[in-house]
Amino acid sequence: MFYKHWKKIALTLTALFWAGCDDSASSSEVVLYGCPDDICAPAPESSSDANGTQSSSSETTASSSSEAAKPESSSSVFEQIMPAYGVEVDFTCVPMDSSVAYFATDYSADTQKMWKEEQAKHDAVDKIDSIKQTLAETPMCLENLRRELDMFVALYGAPTVINNAVESCSDGSTRPSEEYARFLKMQEEWEANKPALDEELQKVYEDKMKEIEERINKCMEK
Repeated sequence: MFYKHWKKIALTLTALFWAGCDDSASSSEVVLYGCPDDICAPAPESSSDANGTQSSSSETTASSSSEAAKPESSSSVFEQIMPAYGVEVDFTCVPMDSSVAYFATDYSADTQKMWKEEQAKHDAVDKIDSIKQTLAETPMCLENLRRELDMFVALYGAPTVINNAVESCSDGSTRPSEEYARFLKMQEEWEANKPALDEELQKVYEDKMKEIEERINKCMEK
């Protein structure tokens, strides 16, 4: 009897097999585009990869920490030690053992004019002496004029002395003291005005000589 129905049994088993295949194929999702998830899904990280990532993160953190803890460069330390240009530092000057002496009359226009008049008188005395040699008898007025012109006039007194005229400073330089600096400024101004003063002094001399010569001539007429 089994022999009579073996064909039916075989067909039934074949039908069940194909039905089972259709059900499994229909039950799985059909991916139309891209790669199926079960194939392209990222593989789980291995222990070595995880350790590598953790190691890289640790290296980055350690690098940042080392940069933060890195000491300042030598140049920045130098800038901290040395003051910036323009910062005020202690600057002192002390007097040196030095002195300068001068005659105040050498820088006085009135004194220089008086000198020129005295020079004219001295030259007039020499002129009178030369005239007397040509005369048999010297008039009394000429003798009196000579004595008057030959009177000595003291024009110089004691010199002015500037003590501690130069100061030594902490930066190795030297500078004049305040009093000596005033003198140097006055001296500079005097030298700048001297050419004009010399012309004026020459006129003073000429005028004085003219006055004395008139007196000599007047005396000789008597």
